[in-house]
Amino acid sequence: MFSKSSFVKFQKFSLAAIMVFLFALDARSQHLWWNLEHEQKALCLYGEITVLATYPSVYYCGANWHPGEAAGGYCGIQDNSMEERRTIFSIWDTSPKLHPQITEADPQTLFNRFGGEGEGGHTHMLWPWKVGETFQFFVQKEPDPTHDATVTRYYIFDLVNKKWLHSATIVNPNGGHPSVATLGGGVNSFLENFAGQDKDKPKLALYRLWLGATVDTLKCLTNAVGDGKWGRMHDAYFMCEGETGKLNVVFSKLESKYGQPEFSQEGKPVPPISSRPVPTSVLAALKNLPRAPKAMDKP
Repeated sequence: MFSKSSFVKFQKFSLAAIMVFLFALDARSQHLWWNLEHEQKALCLYGEITVLATYPSVYYCGANWHPGEAAGGYCGIQDNSMEERRTIFSIWDTSPKLHPQITEADPQTLFNRFGGEGEGGHTHMLWPWKVGETFQFFVQKEPDPTHDATVTRYYIFDLVNKKWLHSATIVNPNGGHPSVATLGGGVNSFLENFAGQDKDKPKLALYRLWLGATVDTLKCLTNAVGDGKWGRMHDAYFMCEGETGKLNVVFSKLESKYGQPEFSQEGKPVPPISSRPVPTSVLAALKNLPRAPKAMDKP
């Protein structure tokens, strides 16, 4: 489990809140905790997930911001079955009486309230992401011009049609909580085997994040610490699950393209990854993103 000293070193948030969040997810999850590099008040987050081995009932969370705090949220991709995969974007309630609203949604986006691990607003879209392809996503916050609230928009890149899609917008009342307005605080990525089964089957994903106050100031995060099986490979951080021998077979097949993995070991930190700028084409696209239509009530 993540150590208290690592929390203090890399993040500025409530340890008690984080531990509540971790216990809610239990041992089915493992995490990368990112050093935010003075971007605690960030409003923009661009990320990439490359799944290299998967099995049903696994959620690859690209970013989980303000975990355990008011209006904390998360987004990523999920492997539900051999036939269904999806992308998910959800935000918890600001308080028991202050709930988020989904105000914009792509026609293919489904949304509702969720419970079981706290309560909040949930959205997802069926999305046939593929092993070996990089899933790109973008989250942006801004003040609501008409209410004491914060607007959070979630975008994904369509590799087939080469365009960005606006999956959904969630609006949270601020309720006097600073965490509602930003993407800073504590930010982690995680790999969750939400069924808690088939832990011997290999699952492996690479993660990268960029954070900033604006699109133009997005900064690549280069330092992370983690729990579970994690490390550095192909100049990115990875998390994995599976029986050692089966994972070694996967890593061996990937070595010619991705190099050898460098696993984290107790007392031996993994070196930082390199600081890459956001690709020029992506940066230009993020300045001119589409907007989904107003959300309509769905059954």
